[in-house]
Amino acid sequence: MNILMVEDHRLVADAMQVMLTEIDSTIRITACYSTQHALSVIDSGKRFELVLTDLFMPGIDGIGLLVGLRNRDKRVPVVVISGSDDDKYIRTAMENGASGFIPKTLPAAEMIGGIRKVLDGGSFFPERFEALDNQLRRGDMPSSGNQNASALRPGLKQLQVLQLMADGNSNKQISQIVGISEATVKYHTSQLFKLLGVKNRTSCVREAQQRGLINSFEDATNEEESKL
Repeated sequence: MNILMVEDHRLVADAMQVMLTEIDSTIRITACYSTQHALSVIDSGKRFELVLTDLFMPGIDGIGLLVGLRNRDKRVPVVVISGSDDDKYIRTAMENGASGFIPKTLPAAEMIGGIRKVLDGGSFFPERFEALDNQLRRGDMPSSGNQNASALRPGLKQLQVLQLMADGNSNKQISQIVGISEATVKYHTSQLFKLLGVKNRTSCVREAQQRGLINSFEDATNEEESKL
């Protein structure tokens, strides 16, 4: 069994590897210390039965990894393992395709149990998210204020670029996540500027937030990192 682990703190990564051997001694772990490295490993064609990722990392974060896997049509289950269990982070992970969300504060036995459940084809989230989990697994999208945006709305790919821009990603990082060239990212960005009637990225993000086109995940991320 091959597992991809994405964790920027090497001591935590080492501890996780030791814990994972308790699930199966034959597990082979590929450790990456950045999302950029993880996406390059994915792009090399190596296959995995499970991806474990931290949420808050320099550069592209764990949500960016989820988006990147989805854009590459990789259906491998992903479990987010985070130092925070704030509802907004869990919901964002779920809505971007995570199969599990495990707070690092959980005892090792419970973490192992959650990972086993995902490997068996299930999901593992805090009980308070059971209803949303069931809804997403049925393929139903939860209602959101974003769906009430004006008719003058960017296309799906442009919305992805827009959200990643709002999350603080550079053009290079966006191209890595979405799996398109930097030139294509710049084209989508210029089209967004025209559509929203703005001249720079900051104004573009602000206008998009006011129209309800995107979530302000970057603000939540910065708030969490300031506590570390």
